[in-house]
Amino acid sequence: MARVYKEDYEKIANIYNESGNKAAMEYITQNYGSKSPRGVLMRIKKSPGFSYDEINKKIIIADKEEALFMGIDELCSKSSSREIAPTQVQNRYLQTDNTLEELYKELLQEKLIELTKYVKLNRTTSTICINKTTLLADGYHMTIF
Repeated sequence: MARVYKEDYEKIANIYNESGNKAAMEYITQNYGSKSPRGVLMRIKKSPGFSYDEINKKIIIADKEEALFMGIDELCSKSSSREIAPTQVQNRYLQTDNTLEELYKELLQEKLIELTKYVKLNRTTSTICINKTTLLADGYHMTIF
């Protein structure tokens, strides 16, 4: 079985964009011996770093991004070319706060839903009905102040 490596995706995408779909499929079949060049093209279109423009029928190649991890040379060099702006740090804390608030809300909602199994409030008659048998059956203990 022929295998098309990710390093070759950019070359195939360029052929697809310049010469068209048929030329790219012929290139894949001839150079890699693949019996399903359409599948290879679909894989390229969906892979990270590539996207497909439906209107122009072109495969868009994303610009080379910075490496995810720093190399040894970058770690050992004394100059810090990658400084983080204070606004970016503040925005990250705000996002974390919002995430925590959403988590707290979700946990509170779950606890309130759990309570509605056992406790019913009636505002018109100003009464609270507690189903003590199911409360005790589910392993809870009840204390009244």
